[in-house]
Amino acid sequence: MPKPNITMFFPAYNEEKNIPKLLNSAVKILKKVANKYEILVVVYAGSTDKTAEMVKKFSKNNKKIRLVMQPKDKKGIGYAKIMGFNNAKYPYIFYADSDNQFDLNEFEKFLPYIGKYDIIAGYRIKRHDPMARILVSKIYNIMMKMLFNVKERDLDCAFRLVSKRVINNISLNCVTGVATTEMLAKARKKGFKIKEIGVAHYPRLHGQPIFESKLSNLPKPKVVKDILKETIMLFKDIHKWK
Repeated sequence: MPKPNITMFFPAYNEEKNIPKLLNSAVKILKKVANKYEILVVVYAGSTDKTAEMVKKFSKNNKKIRLVMQPKDKKGIGYAKIMGFNNAKYPYIFYADSDNQFDLNEFEKFLPYIGKYDIIAGYRIKRHDPMARILVSKIYNIMMKMLFNVKERDLDCAFRLVSKRVINNISLNCVTGVATTEMLAKARKKGFKIKEIGVAHYPRLHGQPIFESKLSNLPKPKVVKDILKETIMLFKDIHKWK
């Protein structure tokens, strides 16, 4: 089977210390498995560290690395993913978080299924996150499965390969973390084939999650409010389809 042409993108917000390892890992695996490739880092303009500058530094030495700036008035991890998909030029688009909690070498597990499935969704075999976050995620997954008839076991796992034809045939509107569920729900509704593959998960070594309290590891009230609002919006959107 010929090597595929792949876009990898990574949303980033204050991930300066994680960028070197992330980009070195991405280049290494893509040189090995891809025919042509590009790497996009979608950096939120509200970042207060040198994340963007770090990406620019890498892009000077490798023209296949590109900085995409997410406007300050367009907040949200979901919007960052929309920008990543819209800027991708190759037919297979992979994305992951930029916090290095995944080993990009595990992307090789996806290779036998590229072209056979429209979405290859990673799930964390064992999460290495604070217990409060794991509990919140379990509640979130149960709620989303009940509302949207999604079958995948780890809806908010950001280690996923998506065929561009999926992106061309569904509309992505969610700008919060609900975006990961939106994609699976709409792809399933359209009849696209989805494959799940287990991947390892590691503790975050640098930086802080922006969506939760540092003391409790629970989502901030505004985050909960925004997610509930988008969940209602998505429910209305999904169930109006015929």
